[in-house]
Amino acid sequence: MTPRGKLAILVGGGPAPGINAVISSATIEAINEGFEVVGVQDGFKWLMREDASRMRGLRVEDVSRIHLDGGSVLGTARDNPTKSDQAIQTVIKVLLAEGVTHLVTIGGDDTALSSSTVYEKSGHQIHTVHVPKTIDNDLPLPAHIPTFGYQTARHVGVELVRNLIED
Repeated sequence: MTPRGKLAILVGGGPAPGINAVISSATIEAINEGFEVVGVQDGFKWLMREDASRMRGLRVEDVSRIHLDGGSVLGTARDNPTKSDQAIQTVIKVLLAEGVTHLVTIGGDDTALSSSTVYEKSGHQIHTVHVPKTIDNDLPLPAHIPTFGYQTARHVGVELVRNLIED
């Protein structure tokens, strides 16, 4: 069966709890919908260097239990392709050369902007979805919708302060 397209998943910015759960969920759902899925190691870093060798296929078996692990199985990096037109064009060139039709990005405000820019500058050839992740809670979301790294960081911080107060 011919896939409906190829979905790439990448993580930008710093670490936050829940990243692997998003990678797992997005991969499984995309495969169930008929997409081929690839993970991009270290965010936009290698794509900006015109290196597609850090992309690897993801299968349900690869991601079905990763939600139990911390960190990101795909790594993460703070490289931001929107800093130069050359960088964003290189990212788009590599993704298109690899047959990527859809991109899921997980990250904060820089990664969200990069995701949107990939969609716009690719002439809408690469459809993008951004999953907001930041412990800073600095994305322009409605006030009642915190990002998934923020809640965990806040709860851990409160617990640390409570423990210090007890001591």
